[in-house]
Amino acid sequence: MLIEIFTDGRVLIDGQDAGPGYQPEHVLLDYLTNPNGFLKMQKQKQKKVA
Repeated sequence: MLIEIFTDGRVLIDGQDAGPGYQPEHVLLDYLTNPNGFLKMQKQKQKKVA
């Protein structure tokens, strides 16, 4: 899991743009408080895109 946070506010999760509505602090909080749920949610989003 690679979470990239840029100074302009963009967030990339494993190379995929998290979108403009997903703020960096929410990404980190979600991942740190519930990493298993976060990973499941990301896999579901990737399946919807594919």
